[in-house]
Amino acid sequence: MKKQLKEVLLFFAAGIAVQAGAYLYLDQVLFSTTAEYNVSEVQKPAAAGDRSAYEGVRLRGKAYYSYDNAYMADVSDDAVTIYRADDLDNPQRVDLKDQGVSFFEWMPDRNLALMALYPIHWRGGQWDVTLARYNPEGTVHESDAPIEDLPRNSKIVDVAYSTATNAVYMKMQVGSGLYRIYRTDANYDTRRIYVQTASIGKIAVFYDEDRFFYDDTERGLMYTFNGDTSSWRIISPPGMFRLVGVGQDKTIYAARVNGRGEAVEFYTGKLGVGFDKVGEPSAPVDFDTVTVHTIQEAARHGASGKKE
Repeated sequence: MKKQLKEVLLFFAAGIAVQAGAYLYLDQVLFSTTAEYNVSEVQKPAAAGDRSAYEGVRLRGKAYYSYDNAYMADVSDDAVTIYRADDLDNPQRVDLKDQGVSFFEWMPDRNLALMALYPIHWRGGQWDVTLARYNPEGTVHESDAPIEDLPRNSKIVDVAYSTATNAVYMKMQVGSGLYRIYRTDANYDTRRIYVQTASIGKIAVFYDEDRFFYDDTERGLMYTFNGDTSSWRIISPPGMFRLVGVGQDKTIYAARVNGRGEAVEFYTGKLGVGFDKVGEPSAPVDFDTVTVHTIQEAARHGASGKKE
């Protein structure tokens, strides 16, 4: 009797193990997500590789390196070629479908590229542009955000994206010094965001919430747009200010500019708190040369922006 009971228990345990294995396979393999673009958790970057692996590559355009240097993209106006560090003899030539490239950038935490395409060989008809993604470890790239029937010669010239929310904001040049903002998300819901100026300068987003930032280059105002409520407000202090960037800790970096558009003071701030002056250059500098790192260094080494 005891022997029969033991055999029954062993059979029952084996059945449970098989069933658990089947559920694990279904959950982790068969039904697991394969779209890296929709990963909402910010991944910690791997240790950077050695870019010297690409020294023998003859570039046609500009080199863009993935976050871990596993890939390098050679990007020109009408071609994108992607090299893998450990397989340089077999580059991937991206099929742009006879389109031109106006923007290219690797995601900051994974080997996935965003690129903006436009009809470089336009022969009439409506003018459409697309924000596409390319996974060098896959087989094809997908057209994520087609934007149709735009003014001729429109191009996406900058992109700000949140790796946590998958919200992507696109700065679209529609004329000389004239810009629009479009937004798309993981569901490919693409729409125009109506903002308070056509003279848009820098753009940025918070990494973990749908909060967009931009500035007005003519009036010297900085704005924030809440993607959840579609509301906006001015966030800059009194005076002429330009947005420089936004940090991972949600610090907002800005510069006060003079009438010639030169940066004369550096500021940092937080939403709902305000801005504080953290430094200034020894003499007015071209705003386009100011970076987040510039302001961080100025704050670290005192008002002069110089090391003591």
